[in-house]
Amino acid sequence: MSFAPPQPEPRTPNPEPSPHVHHSSFIIHHFLRASVALLLLTTIACNPTGRNPEVNHALADFSFGQYELAAQSLRPQAAKTNENYVLNNVRLGSALLADYNLDAAESAFYKAYEVINSTGVNDAGRSTAAIALAEQFKVWKGEPFERAMVNFYLGLVYYIRQDYNNARAAFENALFKLRDYGEGDLKEDKYQQLDSDFAIAYYMLGKCHLKLANEDKANDLFHRMANLRPDLRGLIDDNRTADNNVLLIVEFGQGPMKVNLGDNSIAVFRPKPEEVGPIPRINITVDGKLLDLRQLNTPPIDLLALAQDRRWQTFDTIRLTKSAISMGLMGVGAYQATKRHPDYGSAAALIAAGALLKASSQADLRYWEMLPRSVFLLPLRISPGKHDLSINFGSHGFNQSWRGIVAPDSGEATYYFRVTPHTRGPYTWPPANLADQPAPKISQAR
Repeated sequence: MSFAPPQPEPRTPNPEPSPHVHHSSFIIHHFLRASVALLLLTTIACNPTGRNPEVNHALADFSFGQYELAAQSLRPQAAKTNENYVLNNVRLGSALLADYNLDAAESAFYKAYEVINSTGVNDAGRSTAAIALAEQFKVWKGEPFERAMVNFYLGLVYYIRQDYNNARAAFENALFKLRDYGEGDLKEDKYQQLDSDFAIAYYMLGKCHLKLANEDKANDLFHRMANLRPDLRGLIDDNRTADNNVLLIVEFGQGPMKVNLGDNSIAVFRPKPEEVGPIPRINITVDGKLLDLRQLNTPPIDLLALAQDRRWQTFDTIRLTKSAISMGLMGVGAYQATKRHPDYGSAAALIAAGALLKASSQADLRYWEMLPRSVFLLPLRISPGKHDLSINFGSHGFNQSWRGIVAPDSGEATYYFRVTPHTRGPYTWPPANLADQPAPKISQAR
């Protein structure tokens, strides 16, 4: 009996794809196209800066000292009760304060303050939308240093109007506890509460207590500030704070800007202080005579440095979590497509879902663009009368001059100036918005 050698099994030719396969490919192809289109729409529709053309126009006007024009553009934006309500109101408040429209500035800052301190604003609906769609659906409340500045400006408005009780309350609100999460493994519910080191609020709060005849409380606040910042002791030495009749609040420079880092799911503040150099010393000239400021020209605050301090930042894991999940979905989808028996439908769905989630995890780049880098506090004793005053920051191009600044016989006149290369003046006191208000009493006029 003979045996034939085994024959290889005949190969079965690849069958023609069935109409069902054609239909599946058609569905997958169009699903992917639709996913990409939706991804693009999501990316385009998402506005991580919270700025539209009207806000951009206002920011440009503000930078050139056109404060009333900036306010005109911002008023309709600030009236909208959307996720940018707080941000647009603090933007509006900045423009109004610089224009000395104090009543309207108070209203704008107070509206922002109310929402910042409301617990039900980012309710379950908005929080869910932030997780499922984009973080920009949450109402902007700012970083801690931005919240502190809201309270500081509100207090400053009251202080300029000599409403010292309300100013005291606002400056107290600027000194909220800070959260220190440490340097190890971060957990949102694990932090240590620390006292604030917001020096400008300590000083202004102490000034309020002096005005309210609470001298012991004022001295306690001044000493706390000096312990935190020994270089600011010149503000309170030689009884300068109690004897001054003019208080200058002078702003310098551009505050921190929020930018993307890495895969766009993380936001950081730039520039760092070392990237732009130190804050220059301030010089004040009255009637052509340079004042001896001694230690008064030390910057009391550097918002660029504060923005880098984790105690002055919010703890937010939404972007990081969403980014990680999206990368996982796209990774699983890619695996499904490369298996020996690929499941193209599942792969397409997973990749598309991951891409959409990735797009929605874009960092929230909203920030208060009008903040300065520093705020100088200058208590001065000037002979009663009207004076020409100039502010200069050396060779940096930041200077400003005013005619007719009033130093009163008694009490204190407070002046707020924002100094930029585009606001040199000369300007004449009082500004238009204060023209109909009584001036401080003086025994002589120049």
